[in-house]
Amino acid sequence: MVVDLTKLEPEQILEFKRQLTTEVDHLQTSFQALKTAQAKYQECGDNVRQVNSSSKKELLVPLTSSLYVPGKIKENDKFLIDVGTGYYIEKDTKQSLEFFQARLTKLDEDSKKLEQLINEKSQVVERVNGILRSKIMEREKKQ
Repeated sequence: MVVDLTKLEPEQILEFKRQLTTEVDHLQTSFQALKTAQAKYQECGDNVRQVNSSSKKELLVPLTSSLYVPGKIKENDKFLIDVGTGYYIEKDTKQSLEFFQARLTKLDEDSKKLEQLINEKSQVVERVNGILRSKIMEREKKQ
């Protein structure tokens, strides 16, 4: 169903604009979540490369965000990767990097699609703003 906004009252247009703005805000929040996930996977890949290339076998293992214990790396070519819902898979360096790269690629595709949708919705909001302004000016001229 298509509604001609020029036929609506300013109050109705304003409500429609509020709904669109809420939707754009939600999409932007989702976009930020995708960017955060991308940064996480990028950091994971960087850490795999760093551990694999390092001859240093000691590190600090986080127990909480502010509590660490000393630890030793037994094998620097084996990694346990969290694949979601409490499941972990052991992978070697190459497989780990491929896993993180695949996730990064998917997130990049999704964020591009979402960014395009945000831009389209923002343009609609701008057009609705223009219609709303003209309706308000039209109403003021009549008074």
